[in-house]
Amino acid sequence: MRKLLPFALLALISCSSSAWGQDYLKSFPHNLETRYFQFYFRQNEMKVCQIARFADQYISIINRDFFKADFPYPMKALVLEDEQRFGEYLRTELHENMPTPFGIYLFDRGLFATYESSGLGTFAHEILHPLVEGNLQDRPLWAMEGIPTFFEKFYGYWEGDKLVVYWGYQNPWRIALIGDGLKNLDLVEIVNSTNSQGRYRESDLRMVSMFLWDQGKFQKFLRLIQQKNRNGFPSYLEAAFEMPLNKIVPLWNRYLAEVDSQREQIKNFPSSTILPNRYQFQDFMNHFGLKYDANHQSTGL
Repeated sequence: MRKLLPFALLALISCSSSAWGQDYLKSFPHNLETRYFQFYFRQNEMKVCQIARFADQYISIINRDFFKADFPYPMKALVLEDEQRFGEYLRTELHENMPTPFGIYLFDRGLFATYESSGLGTFAHEILHPLVEGNLQDRPLWAMEGIPTFFEKFYGYWEGDKLVVYWGYQNPWRIALIGDGLKNLDLVEIVNSTNSQGRYRESDLRMVSMFLWDQGKFQKFLRLIQQKNRNGFPSYLEAAFEMPLNKIVPLWNRYLAEVDSQREQIKNFPSSTILPNRYQFQDFMNHFGLKYDANHQSTGL
């Protein structure tokens, strides 16, 4: 299993690099333009091509299966060599001092920055921020992080030129971070929060999206937000369930208890991974005891 790494995307798209220099991009000697992205990088063209191949299919899947993902494409993406150089670049070139160990989308510059080994999950999470901001403007406060964090965990494989992805997996480090407070997360307080994120962290907020997905309501929830249609309910969550919050809470508590009972299994879940083909995917999923079925699947165009 050592060869099944998060960037195990062996069939590459055809790509080429060229010289580039412009303001804060001047230290990136190479660039790659795809349908949805303009990548700027310094080395390891093969890995950037792997990311790019995933990225274009990922946006197509979001646009078709989840919500209309309009954006003035291509989106700029900077790929640094490693975590140290990523941090240095943020501080010295972009003047960002906020600790961001994996990646960040900078709205003021309209670009996403990360590094080669940060993982596909980081990419999938961070590039959702501008898409959520632009297309789901009526989202509730909790969903500002609750939606992007949902997309950070997935497994899949390539079927020719198509990307097949399975969603709805818990993230081990987030479950560990929530700790013993998992079963006590207050859905009513999270949903009704209007002024700030309060005492809830990204990991807590992700659980609401995971709950919606588990109940088969996540995509409906996103569509309702995009349509700005609560169907007469006080919140989009209630509109997705077509029932008041007090009737949803018992389902929520049951879901949290179920997740809590699976902690030992969840802590062994590997990083988000795309395999070269279906056969390696099946071996990978069986090795880690991960379940998958067609109801949790998206297939690229």
